[in-house]
Amino acid sequence: MKRTHENNYTIYFLSNELLHIIYKKVPLIDLKAAQLIVRDRMHLQEGREMPVLCDIREVWNINKAARDYLAREGSLWIKALAFLIDPPVTDDLSIFYMDTHPSKIPMASFVSKSEALAFLAKYIA
Repeated sequence: MKRTHENNYTIYFLSNELLHIIYKKVPLIDLKAAQLIVRDRMHLQEGREMPVLCDIREVWNINKAARDYLAREGSLWIKALAFLIDPPVTDDLSIFYMDTHPSKIPMASFVSKSEALAFLAKYIA
């Protein structure tokens, strides 16, 4: 099973049945980027549902189409989701995601990585 992957927008790595996604600093995440991000994540997961730590501290510009896609189609195979944020910008992004997400997936935003990992620990199989 592959444990790491990288594309132009994100770095992924699996650790103890937890998927870490680190967003890179790029000028814009648009719909095409969001589709690639989700496709690569799902390929790495190989159909397994798992908790995800999503580090969005470097995300500064994401268009509406990408936000909508990530909030809807981007939630497949996610057991629980923790955003690692750097307020105020990425705090607003995580709030948008959580407010528009129709699922019952447990999710929360954290400034501290250790707190985010503690939140996700209870969802690791």
